[in-house]
Amino acid sequence: MTAVIQIEDKYTQQFQQFVKTLPKKAIKLTMIKNNLDEEIIKRITEIKNAKVETKPLSELSWLRDRYVQH
Repeated sequence: MTAVIQIEDKYTQQFQQFVKTLPKKAIKLTMIKNNLDEEIIKRITEIKNAKVETKPLSELSWLRDRYVQH
């Protein structure tokens, strides 16, 4: 089963203690916010270091013309 659970910050520590009471293989936690933050930081760093080619929006007019109806 997969579920998304939102925990208020003030209850985070209690939730973590609860999870520790379960058998090790009973639950797998993936911290979504941290993963997204890391991915955004990684992509920004790649752009700043010129590892990824970027184009100004003005050069993407063909894309706008293709998807936006006039």
